[in-house]
Amino acid sequence: MISSLKGMVDRVWGNYIEVEVGGVGYLVWVGRRNYTEGQEVKIFTYMAVSENDMALYGFENFEDLDLFKMLITVSGVGPKSAAQILEQCKGVEIIKAIGDADTSFFEKIKGVGKKTAQRIIVDLKSKIGGLGELNLRDESPLLEDDVVLSLRQLGFERKEIENVINKMPIELEILEDKVSWCLQNLGR
Repeated sequence: MISSLKGMVDRVWGNYIEVEVGGVGYLVWVGRRNYTEGQEVKIFTYMAVSENDMALYGFENFEDLDLFKMLITVSGVGPKSAAQILEQCKGVEIIKAIGDADTSFFEKIKGVGKKTAQRIIVDLKSKIGGLGELNLRDESPLLEDDVVLSLRQLGFERKEIENVINKMPIELEILEDKVSWCLQNLGR
């Protein structure tokens, strides 16, 4: 299993890039991200293997990869559909739509109908938990939404997350630093 690639972008076309790692080129679906030839990248990957195909799907962060893996557990949502959902929407928006049981959010995505939208919500709501109950719109910038998502995926409860985020120093700007600080201060 190929879990990540770190190398140079050799070619870019459509939704794909070719990443050269140690003289070997890997074709990776990345959606419509802005990559340029010669750019050094680290991409978290999922290798989808079926009877007729093998494909690598690449993501800029581990949170989107985890969300992709959750989406493909839903009946009727394969890797291509899950990748398309993540290409068109941000992870935090998807999590919020699941938490809020917002079928219309998913129906706006090309290739997702009402029944699939309902299945996504029903199947993933228990995995996502009460994240939809968190107030993601008011004073929290988008990066703090990513912190909430990261902490939820690590299994922390809504109240614990709210308490620690309210105490987080403003000067922390990088997602990894915020998550690290929260992990060190959870339960205090």
